[in-house]
Amino acid sequence: MQQRTVIGLDIGGTSTRGLRADGPAAAPGPELVIGAEACGGSSNVQNVSRDQARQRLAAVLEELGAAELDPAAQRVDVVIGAGGVDTDDDARRLRQLVIEAAGTLAAAQFRIVHDTRLLLAAAGADEGIALIAGTGSVAWGRTAEGSEARRGGWGYLLGDEGSSFWVGREAVRRALCRADADEPADELDRAVLETRGLGQRSELIADFHDRFERTAWAGLATHVDRCASAGHLGARELLEAAAGHLIEMAAGVAEQLSLTGPIVLGGGLGSSSILVEALAERAAAAGLSAPEPLRVPPVHGTLRLAEA
Repeated sequence: MQQRTVIGLDIGGTSTRGLRADGPAAAPGPELVIGAEACGGSSNVQNVSRDQARQRLAAVLEELGAAELDPAAQRVDVVIGAGGVDTDDDARRLRQLVIEAAGTLAAAQFRIVHDTRLLLAAAGADEGIALIAGTGSVAWGRTAEGSEARRGGWGYLLGDEGSSFWVGREAVRRALCRADADEPADELDRAVLETRGLGQRSELIADFHDRFERTAWAGLATHVDRCASAGHLGARELLEAAAGHLIEMAAGVAEQLSLTGPIVLGGGLGSSSILVEALAERAAAAGLSAPEPLRVPPVHGTLRLAEA
C-alpha cells in the first residue's frame, strides 16, 4: 500500500513550527499520525534575510526527516501557512525557498496559504474568524459557503496595530513622551530600558533606529503584560488599546461576512489574560462572540488543509 506524508509548516514573525504526519495514501490529513514536530527561528523573509530564512527552514525540515522522503515512491504533501503570503507570486517564491532548503521536496504537492487560515483549521472550524495577535496582526474570516474577508496583515510599516510589535513600540513611545515631559521613569519605562540594556530613556531613539529588529522589539510586549498584571495602569491601557484595534479588524470581517463568531485567537500576545479579557469586553460591545485562544499549535491546522 502506498504511503502518504504531510509536511506542515507555520511560518510566523517569531518562529517556524513544523510537523510530519504519515499514513496510507488515501487517508485524509487529520487521520495521519504525527510522528515528528520541530521548531526554529522565524524564516519569514519579511523579518530575516533570504539566506537566513533558507537556513532556518533547512534546520526544521531536516529535523522532520524531509531528506529521506521520495515523492516518486510515495505521496508527499507540503502544506504551509505563512504571514505575508498575499499573492500567487508570494506563494511561488516561498515554494522555491522551501525547495532550496530541502531539494527532496521539489516533486511534492504544495499548498501555501496565509497563516490566518491555520487557526480555523486547527480549531476544527469551517466557518468563523481567525484573529492573530502575534509579531504582526490580521483578521481573516470564512463562511460555510466559502466567502472570505480580511482586515489588516499589511506589515509593520503600514499597519499591524494591536500586535506585539505595536505594543512594544508604543511602550517605547510612551517612555519617550514621559521623558520629554520631564516625568520620572516609572516601572514600565525601567522595564523597557533594562530589556534594551540602556540607562537613559533618551537613548531609546538611537537604539530603535540603529538596532532595529522587529522580533526583538515585539518582545517588549511580554514586559508590558507583566507590568499590567502587577497593576501598572499605563501598561494595562496599552493592552486595552491593542484589544480595541484587534476587535476593530475582527468586526470589519464579521460585518462583511454577516458573522458574529466563532473568533479563534492566535499569536503570542493572545497568551495575555489581560488582553483576552479586554478583547471579550470589546467583542461583546460590538455584538461578537468572545475571542477564544487556540488550544493547539496552529501548525496542526495544516493537516486539516491537506487534501484527501
